Amino acid sequence: MNIWEDKEKNMNKFFKKYIGVIIAWVVVAIAAIFMMPNSFNLVASHGQTSLPKSAQSQVANTLKNNWGPKLSHTRQVLVVFSNGKAKLNDIQRNQINTTLTTLENKKDQFDIKNIVKPSVDSAAAVSQPANAQSTAAAPSSSQSSAASSGSDAMLNNDPSVSAELNSKDGTTMIAQLNVGKRDSVRQMDTKLKAAVRTASVKTYITSPDSLINDTQHATEAGLGKTEIIAIVIILLVLILLFRSLLIPLVSLISTGVAYIISLAIVLNLVSRYHFPFSNFTQISMLILLLGLGTDFSILLINEFKKQLRAGKDQLEATLAARRSAGKTILISSLTLIVLFSLLGFANYSLYESLVGVAIGILVLLLVLMSFTPFFLFFMGETIFWPSSNLEAHNYSRSWGFLSTKSAAHPLIALIIALIVATPFVFLNQKHLNHNDAAEITQKYPSKKGYQIVNQHYANGMNAPVSIYIKSDHSLRDQTDLQQIETITRQLRDQKGIHSVNSATEPHGQPLKQLYVNQQLNTLTGDNDAVSSGMSDTSKKLKSTSIQTDGLDSVTGDAQSITSMVSTIQNEFNNSGVFATPAQMVDELQQKLRSEHRRRLTSMQRTVVTEALSRALNDQQQQTQMNSALSGIGLKTDSINSSTNSFKSELQNVQNQVRGYASTLDNLNNSLTNSNNFLKALAKSSVGNTIYIPDNVINADYFKTLIGEYLSTNEKTTRLDVVLNATPGSKKSIELVQDLENQVNYDLRGTQLKGATVAVGGYNSMVVDNQQAARTSFKRVAILLSIAAALILMIVAGSILQPVYLVGSLGITYLMSLGFTKWFSAQFLGQKWLTANMPFLTFLMLLAFGVDYSIYLLMKYKQTDGKGKSAERMINASILIGTVVIFAIVVIGVIFASLMSSGVLTLIQVAIAVIFGLIIFGIVVPSIMPGLMRLTYEGFNFKQLRFRHRRTDSKSEK
Repeated sequence: MNIWEDKEKNMNKFFKKYIGVIIAWVVVAIAAIFMMPNSFNLVASHGQTSLPKSAQSQVANTLKNNWGPKLSHTRQVLVVFSNGKAKLNDIQRNQINTTLTTLENKKDQFDIKNIVKPSVDSAAAVSQPANAQSTAAAPSSSQSSAASSGSDAMLNNDPSVSAELNSKDGTTMIAQLNVGKRDSVRQMDTKLKAAVRTASVKTYITSPDSLINDTQHATEAGLGKTEIIAIVIILLVLILLFRSLLIPLVSLISTGVAYIISLAIVLNLVSRYHFPFSNFTQISMLILLLGLGTDFSILLINEFKKQLRAGKDQLEATLAARRSAGKTILISSLTLIVLFSLLGFANYSLYESLVGVAIGILVLLLVLMSFTPFFLFFMGETIFWPSSNLEAHNYSRSWGFLSTKSAAHPLIALIIALIVATPFVFLNQKHLNHNDAAEITQKYPSKKGYQIVNQHYANGMNAPVSIYIKSDHSLRDQTDLQQIETITRQLRDQKGIHSVNSATEPHGQPLKQLYVNQQLNTLTGDNDAVSSGMSDTSKKLKSTSIQTDGLDSVTGDAQSITSMVSTIQNEFNNSGVFATPAQMVDELQQKLRSEHRRRLTSMQRTVVTEALSRALNDQQQQTQMNSALSGIGLKTDSINSSTNSFKSELQNVQNQVRGYASTLDNLNNSLTNSNNFLKALAKSSVGNTIYIPDNVINADYFKTLIGEYLSTNEKTTRLDVVLNATPGSKKSIELVQDLENQVNYDLRGTQLKGATVAVGGYNSMVVDNQQAARTSFKRVAILLSIAAALILMIVAGSILQPVYLVGSLGITYLMSLGFTKWFSAQFLGQKWLTANMPFLTFLMLLAFGVDYSIYLLMKYKQTDGKGKSAERMINASILIGTVVIFAIVVIGVIFASLMSSGVLTLIQVAIAVIFGLIIFGIVVPSIMPGLMRLTYEGFNFKQLRFRHRRTDSKSEK
């Protein structure tokens, strides 16, 4: 009676003690639910990967944030307008333009800092400043007017409108926005989606931030699906394994309580103390706690069944199971806690964010050591209901077979393992897919918009690379702009680069009128016209002949006139009367007396005198005429003399004009030679440089034209590079890695040689993340592998066994990556593994592999002194094999539930871990006994050869 009373007393004591613990756990779990911060908000605010300030993308981000109001602290967003496979018509284009104009008018409402719209005309080309060459080439006296005429053409290059944003097939138009960070990404996307909705076309909002946000949303949604699916599958699997309805419930309740409490602790640490966190923290905690919790529960319940089968009561069996299995669980838990805690030294935020799993494992350990034993004690054999068979599944035939064959034929087992492993290992490649768009399906608008842009534009249009050049002086001068143009041209000509936009090429096309060759071509064209005119003039000058025949006629006529005047004068003089009338009457009276002896009567004398008086006037007129004729004669003589002189002068002029033709020919030859030199100069490398006169540089229209690519203080310039490669792809990463070095090389020997050069944008962040992740992964892999090996050495009391197990895990990991890569290419349409998949796979396989290794080594130690090392390993494999196989099945179905998430990384991790655990479950019993026989027992190779010979000889008989 005393024994039964003591047992009952102990049972009551145990029950009272642990019922309080159970109530405490339940209260804490309920409080954790109410005190748990929103995990998605924390991912959005604390889940971004952080990089050191010295990283290229971070230096570029600093320059961007100091740029000015149009760019500082903004997100780059694309608005996509698609008409499917049909071309956009004029009505649709006008509607899109109206939508964007309305959006532009409401910039403040949507926190839009800058917007670049597509041209409404599908055929619109980027207009060039047609008069720029005249502006550049005009002499200083006319530069002002030339600049004025050129400004109108330049102003057509509106920096807020770009023809590049129209797809070549005319089906799609996109607009580029720089949106402030006043709202979260999700809020921004929601507002913009409503604002850009346009009748008759499909609209999408896409950006690197939107894709990351949707990936986080998909992960969160996948987490919810995983929780439900995993719980259902675990219930079904455990029911099938244990043929019990209560064991799965106990296991899941214990794990659920641990998960809720640990998640609440981690989220509060993130919210209050900026504990490392990412979108993989919660999903990793869920998967690991479900897996480990189920594993530990299987181990504990199997041991409890074994103790009951040995005849112990509920309390004794519970305490014995907790003592025996609890030791293994404790060691395994502490090992994993140490390993996950070491992630704090990763020096990479994503890896550091999984430190929270250590908290989860610690809480799980505490729960399992108190919560689960209570139910074992409280329910006893009832926990196996409806099954009444207490036969423990302690013997694994499969592990027994594999381990036995391994010990018998160690070399063959190793060779087979190497042959099977080699193809999978070589399938793995180092390149990873860093493109966040690959993570999610098309049901997310950001992914759909991303794909439309990829289909109709250069692949890099979704995430242009921005190259920042920061100087200590203003870059708006001839020398610096010329250097910027040189860099732009060299980048544009590089293979793999689709286009480059810069201060000298604001729309991705050179401003040809500002190039020396264009200006020289204009000048030489004008010179050719002048030369042609000079040649024609020379020919006309050479054929010039001044006719003097007319002057000879004038001379003859003048001489004739002189002769005629003289005749008239003679006749007039001969016929003229120069006496007075009275004298003439007296002379006539005397003549009559002498010749005729007659006299004039008085009447006759009077009449004759009167007649003569009247004729006197006529005589005066004749005298005047005579005088006039004399004057005419003199003048005619003068004309004759002048004409002869003029004729002589004209002949001299003719000779001089013909001499001018020769001079003009010499001048034309000089002009032709100069023009030929200018044409050759235009075709040379010198001609392929830009020249911008000061009056153009200082013009307001030019400041507006290049203002998008110069910071507010004009000391920083930006070059936007669109790659042909997909963002995050191998090609894009290689190109981005070379850009900084190339630009620095181009600046050597110039006045920008000391400028700060930084490559920014999504691709640059990918490069920096890749480098940081690769360096951290190597450090973490080495650190965790060494730590795991050391802990296993302490557990096993051996050096080689842990080395074999860790080596097997390494080979299993490489095989898993190779298999998953092949599987993804064949069945998922994804050629590459995602960026974070290898690390997550490594961590999961390490966690479960170390866990199962501890199970095996602990069981191996329990068989101490019962035979040789290989035999002991065979026995340990047989005893622990069932538990490990059960655990692998449960873990496999848990990871299989990740496939419902739709997130590529989680899907690939699930495939890799499932395959890896299966391989590990085969490799361990297949090679461990053989390796131990080879190294611990001094295997006799001659004996192996002779044994086979004897076997062969017997078979011949």
